[in-house]
Amino acid sequence: MDLKKLCFDLAGKCGTSGDEKEAALFAKSELEKYMDAEIDVLGNVKGTFGKGKTHILLDAHIDQIGLVVRGIDDKGFLLVDRVGGPDERILIGSEVTVHGKEELFGVICSTPPHLLTAEDKKAGVDIKKMAVDIGLSKEEAEQKVEIGDRITLRSAQNELLNGNIVSGAFDDRCSVAVILRALEKVQGKTDNLRLTVLFSVQEETGGSGAKTGSFSAMPDYAIAVDVGFGDDPYTDKSNTITLGKGPSIGISPTLDRAFTNELKDICSDKKIPYQHDVMGGRTGTNADSINNTGKGVRTALISVPLRYMHTGIEVINLDDIESSAELIAEYLLKKEAECNA
Repeated sequence: MDLKKLCFDLAGKCGTSGDEKEAALFAKSELEKYMDAEIDVLGNVKGTFGKGKTHILLDAHIDQIGLVVRGIDDKGFLLVDRVGGPDERILIGSEVTVHGKEELFGVICSTPPHLLTAEDKKAGVDIKKMAVDIGLSKEEAEQKVEIGDRITLRSAQNELLNGNIVSGAFDDRCSVAVILRALEKVQGKTDNLRLTVLFSVQEETGGSGAKTGSFSAMPDYAIAVDVGFGDDPYTDKSNTITLGKGPSIGISPTLDRAFTNELKDICSDKKIPYQHDVMGGRTGTNADSINNTGKGVRTALISVPLRYMHTGIEVINLDDIESSAELIAEYLLKKEAECNA
């Protein structure tokens, strides 16, 4: 598997919350290399393999943050609102793609600094006061764009040094790549497990895909794979995890402590690098939706370090993708061995 290409291919598909079809179809085609897969009523990509007594769910969300068109003003500028939580600080002056009747290039309007008052410079810009310029009059724009059309940040996919790569939508498409890589590692080796893979929708807007997807699966164990706050020059190190040092294993009141410790033990035994991410309450990931599904699900969280979250320049390290996949693969192989004992 070419992990870099897979990460870029996944991140390059459009799939804002509630409109994940393009990304879901691509992810489904990749998942079908390992198991039968379908897209369910809500839009989740879901595949199940095996009929063993131990049922394990692997989840990563397929949706991304973005914008939605809420109006077209008299001069043809598109009025917008948020889909999920894009970082409003970086939106002004950004290049975007408007997914209308055809894909349109646009820019988010920016007032020249010369015309800003001192107070304007201090204040942020409310997203509902932002507009997108696509170069058309109102009448022309209305022929190509409808209310509700989605807008995504345009982002170049590039390589930095030391195995770091950059793209938009690595949150959480890189975790989809983690699961696919883990499946490749254990292919043909887990015949006595029942394994469900869920690439869930609408995580950025509340986690409804994970709620319905895990309820329909009703697993015994679940691993949610998401991204964590990667280290940068501006953030308190106690709130971040380091790129290139392996996945973070979540510790939280909403996560099963024995399961968490089991993952840590596997890392120690198999020499897989890992980090800790301690959260005093909810994790803010799909793990919070999965653990209280139905009769309850023993849930753990694995996070891939990611810098500059919810921007068009999200940075990950390919070694962390590989290490995260290795941890999941070793966990599955351990459970398979327990079934055979």
